[in-house]
Order: sequence, then structure tokens, then C-alpha cells
Amino acid sequence: MVKVYTVSYDGKDYLVADIPDVITDTKSRILIGSHALNASLYDDEKGYQDSTAEEIDEQIYAYMDDQYFLLDDNVFLSKVKELLD
Repeated sequence: MVKVYTVSYDGKDYLVADIPDVITDTKSRILIGSHALNASLYDDEKGYQDSTAEEIDEQIYAYMDDQYFLLDDNVFLSKVKELLD
């Protein structure tokens, strides 16, 4: 149901979850990234670090606190839905 894997950027690995679309309840899937990934890709004052950062960010639907990636699937999906509602 939830597939957690890592994305490498700038020599570091960051958590990303591939999940069912909890917003539309369709069979499509969305990617949820960790806040650590978001912080490394984008700076509020300078924008994207580089074009690779922008490409990665465009694939991510939303970002969540890193600790949520340790939760079991149902709790994780519930937290995502709560965040996005």
C-alpha cells in the first residue's frame, strides 16, 4: 500500500512515500516527501538549489515531518489525509 524509498540529492538520501491518492480515492498514486528533502531542495529566499532540485520537487505532491515515515501504513495515510484536508 505505502511504498517508502529514498531519493538521493546532493549526496544525501531522503525519504519519499509512494501512496494511493487519498484525496480523490482513485487508483492513482502520489508522492509524499520528507521535510528534510524539501529543506534541501528549496530555500525561501533563494528558491530552488538547482534544476535537479526543481525536477525532484515537481514530482512531490506534499511534504510531511520525517517522523511520520516510521508509522504503519494506515496511520501514515490518515496523517497525509489530515494534512491535505
